[in-house]
Amino acid sequence: MTLTHDVKEELARVRVQRPQARAAEVASLLRFSGGLHVISGRVAVESEVESAAIARRLGRDLLDLYGVRAEIAVISGGSRQRAYLVRVVAQGETLARQTGLLDARRRPVRGLPNRLTTGSLEDLAAIWRGAFLAHGSLTDPGRSAALEIACPGNEAAMAIVGAAQRL
Repeated sequence: MTLTHDVKEELARVRVQRPQARAAEVASLLRFSGGLHVISGRVAVESEVESAAIARRLGRDLLDLYGVRAEIAVISGGSRQRAYLVRVVAQGETLARQTGLLDARRRPVRGLPNRLTTGSLEDLAAIWRGAFLAHGSLTDPGRSAALEIACPGNEAAMAIVGAAQRL
């Protein structure tokens, strides 16, 4: 296993008690690992993650926090390793508004909701944990060790940088 995989598996086992911090992690994970799609005329929220533990954690948090049951499917393609798709269709639009993926006018939000990026230190750590679980990677420790998070756009990158500065 790789260092990144080991760290993600460990982070997927972290227990977060505060609902607001859990919501911050979910919003960040959804923002950095997926997006909104229209399926049969309905807004669907989808998230593609690389481990079953992360998919189960996201599914459990969606149910606990928002009362939404997500479908979890195994996907794989070409040379890629196995990935997991977490999808919410039936209540997708409501979930997208609650997590800040859509604003009140049903417009997609490109970064992270301001209420999250101005939250407590625990919320900011949850934002980073969600982003790392979604699309983070580590290089092996050494002279040029690095933590990298692939961002879906400039606004998301600015939000994660702002959260890091506040931390």
